[in-house]
Amino acid sequence: MDTSEPDDLRARQHQVIRDCDLLEADQDADLLAVTRTAVALTGHTLARINVLLPEQVCSLASAGGEAVPLVREETLCHRASLVGGPVVSSDCSRDPRFADLPWVDGRLGRVRRYAMAPLQVDGLTVGTLCVLDEDDGPALTEGQVDRLADLAAVTSSLLQRRRQNRQARADHDELARARAFDRALLQALPLGVLAADAEGRLTLVNDTLLSWYGGQFATEVPLAQQERAAAYSLFELDGVTPLAPERLPMEQVLRNGAVHSSEWVLAPPLAPRRTVSSSGAQVRDADGRLLGAVLAVSDITERRALEEQLRRSATHDVLTGLPNRALLVQCLTAALTDAPTAALTAAEGRRVAVLYCDLDGFKAVNDSYGHAAGDAVLRAVAGRLRAGLRPGDVVARLGGDEFVLVCPGIADLDEARTIASRLAESVSAPIEADGALHRVGVSVGAVLSSPDDDGGCAERLLSCADAEMYASKRARRQERAGGA
Repeated sequence: MDTSEPDDLRARQHQVIRDCDLLEADQDADLLAVTRTAVALTGHTLARINVLLPEQVCSLASAGGEAVPLVREETLCHRASLVGGPVVSSDCSRDPRFADLPWVDGRLGRVRRYAMAPLQVDGLTVGTLCVLDEDDGPALTEGQVDRLADLAAVTSSLLQRRRQNRQARADHDELARARAFDRALLQALPLGVLAADAEGRLTLVNDTLLSWYGGQFATEVPLAQQERAAAYSLFELDGVTPLAPERLPMEQVLRNGAVHSSEWVLAPPLAPRRTVSSSGAQVRDADGRLLGAVLAVSDITERRALEEQLRRSATHDVLTGLPNRALLVQCLTAALTDAPTAALTAAEGRRVAVLYCDLDGFKAVNDSYGHAAGDAVLRAVAGRLRAGLRPGDVVARLGGDEFVLVCPGIADLDEARTIASRLAESVSAPIEADGALHRVGVSVGAVLSSPDDDGGCAERLLSCADAEMYASKRARRQERAGGA
């Protein structure tokens, strides 16, 4: 007979046998039952379930004798598997398909009667269910051969089940590994992560988010929607107004499908307040059914503080916290152009006063006591000027020891000079810094806007006030020189 076979047949058979988890398995009770049934059905003395390895034939179960691995090319099962379908021989010694084999011609044995039905997995023959006998006896009937084929089909199903079980175990192990990595990643993320079911009940909270709540988080409480903002300490960016139910990030995801960079305040009673940003998406199964949603929450407190610091540093003096020149010009322009203010001041004959202040004696503090003392004096002066403001007034530091006040609603220069005198008196009081008392004075130049002045006059008014300040400073020096 033709004993040729495809080049990759044995490799494919071996792979399927490994996939079925057959090589390391102990004898299976179900497979043993099949072999015993085959012996009873056929009357043969021996039945085996064999698998075809690349170089050997190994028995998975045997009834009527001990099973040992055999050289594949020497076996009846190898020859029979090349034929395909059930194979029956009532006298192998006279059967040209088997007569030359050592298990038939006496070199290893003298098998006379033999019958085989193939074991197939996914259409590939990977083994045999065979019965054999060294004694002569009646040939198998057609019905017996059919029942042997039925037993082989049952055995093939058992092997397929082994394969599925092995794959299921492998999938389970892989899933367990993936989940372990996912859990580790989830806990290592510097983000808060939470998940909810389709009803909005929280099902997962990672350690980061849990720590933001001081370790206490009610994940299993099915709170009514309107209660969740208060229960989970969620507020608008003002930190006071609880999030409305429709503003809750998880509710937005479940309702709208996603949320991107939604910002709010998390203010739990047992942990620091945080400004956070959240993004999330729905989770759906393969059929599109909504399973729930996941939400990632990032702490943007420091970023917001830095942004506020940068914004403030663009318009405020770092040392004193007062508005800088840029913001001062904006405020002065607004005072000159604001319609309600301008109408009121015009009706009452009032103007906007600009008071330009320059400290006297400040250089001596810096030279004698150092810049730290000088900075302390500047901060103290800024505080005193700020304390003397009326509602609507603005004080700014232009740099060095120069300060400017904008005072709307001033009747005349006398009123402006009265304000300047009051501020000068406040500034001239002793200032304690670095364990020493320091005294500085202030020269003030005051100018008033005219009825025709508008926002474009802000820089001109500042220049005029600056000139008046220097005139005042010269006059004071002359007074001191004359008095001397």
